[in-house]
Amino acid sequence: MTIPAIKLTIVVERLLKPPVERLLAEAGLSGWSVFPGGGRGTRGLHRAEAAQLVREFAIVKIEAVLTDRATAERLARTLTEEYLEDQPGIVWLEPVEVLRGAKF
Repeated sequence: MTIPAIKLTIVVERLLKPPVERLLAEAGLSGWSVFPGGGRGTRGLHRAEAAQLVREFAIVKIEAVLTDRATAERLARTLTEEYLEDQPGIVWLEPVEVLRGAKF
């Protein structure tokens, strides 16, 4: 059996990882995942292998699953308005179905 949930995905430079994780923790999230990344965006190419030179400019993808859509939307809005005003990054929400719903 599955339960409906919302996945919050955040792609930012690594230097924003600590404040993003602090925001998620303050919102009461019990966990999230962080993945290394790279790619191309409106601010240019971000090579995953270039992170070895300047680690803070590496790209990370942070994913969290929430059962409360209002909290997910509030976090997404805070991230885009307060953290990504002058920094590269993207935030999106998508509906998902979760097994082991008791974990949330």
